[in-house]
Amino acid sequence: MFHLNIKPSTFAIYLLVFVNSVLIISSAHKLFQRTVDASIVVQDQRPLKIEVQNGCGVNHIATKVANNLSYQNYQVVGKGNADHWNYEQTILINLGAENTKGIEQLCKDIGIQKDDVYLLREESDADVRLIIGKDYQSLKIFNMLP
Repeated sequence: MFHLNIKPSTFAIYLLVFVNSVLIISSAHKLFQRTVDASIVVQDQRPLKIEVQNGCGVNHIATKVANNLSYQNYQVVGKGNADHWNYEQTILINLGAENTKGIEQLCKDIGIQKDDVYLLREESDADVRLIIGKDYQSLKIFNMLP
């Protein structure tokens, strides 16, 4: 058999050196470790519920835009005709949604400006109502391929 001839005092010194090394490394790691603030509030990122309405009088325009929005992974909860067909430009009506980042992204995907978003608090299954105007051919969402 293999037998080491180590004195107990030498063994104790090696053990103390090892324990001290572990403690020093652990302390140094904690000292130089960056602190992360875990109190960051995460906003509700659920998808916007969109109602699409035809405000220009072109047949099936609401269906085409609704299909394109669905293709872009938006949640379309309704489509139909607007209160009239004389909307010159497409508008987005915020029905009380607080997801401002989602609305900004929707504006980009549709191809409208933030100035074309109006606030109207109304009881609805939808978060926003998109009314397609006579400018529908210039919209990014209209020209995409579903």
